[in-house]
Amino acid sequence: MMLIGLTGGLGSGKTTVAKVFETLGIPVFYADEVSKQITDTEPVVKKQLKAAFGTDLYKNDKLDRAALAKLIFTNKEAIKIVNSIIHPAVAKAFMDWANHQKTPYVLQEAAILFETGGYKRFDKMVLVSAPKELRIERIKARNNWSLIEIEQRMANQWEESQKIPLADFVILNDGSKPLLPQILAIHENLVRISNSRS
Repeated sequence: MMLIGLTGGLGSGKTTVAKVFETLGIPVFYADEVSKQITDTEPVVKKQLKAAFGTDLYKNDKLDRAALAKLIFTNKEAIKIVNSIIHPAVAKAFMDWANHQKTPYVLQEAAILFETGGYKRFDKMVLVSAPKELRIERIKARNNWSLIEIEQRMANQWEESQKIPLADFVILNDGSKPLLPQILAIHENLVRISNSRS
């Protein structure tokens, strides 16, 4: 079984793409959702976050996500610390989960696999790509964030031009080409590669 990373910038539509892969019978591990569970339930992670940022970061034993977001999106050092605590725990959870799957390949959907170097753990990388202006419009419609908030978050992600050379497959999600044929072609390719390895 192959491990495939599925990534893309904020507003690229990677979650939509992940849902299509699921309809094809491919299990998807949503790293963001799992990281939220881990920060609320894993004692070691909670202890490390409190040690780094103070016990006020947790309210009623749950992580105050708004406070953490405010902290990390204006502080590069804080982002590095948070990533160094959460990403190894998520990577372990992914491997534990992947070992129970029985499909030719599995996907991990995550926003910053290239930026953190996490992409090196995968057999292949799929990038969902869309122009920045379009992504900003999608985020505004979805999240009700201000342009400043969107740009702060985007500043922590690489430009598309940095990601494309590292991707094995690129799905263009700008409305110019239908998504389904692009996803089906990649799916068939990955199944073929997986079968040739087994």
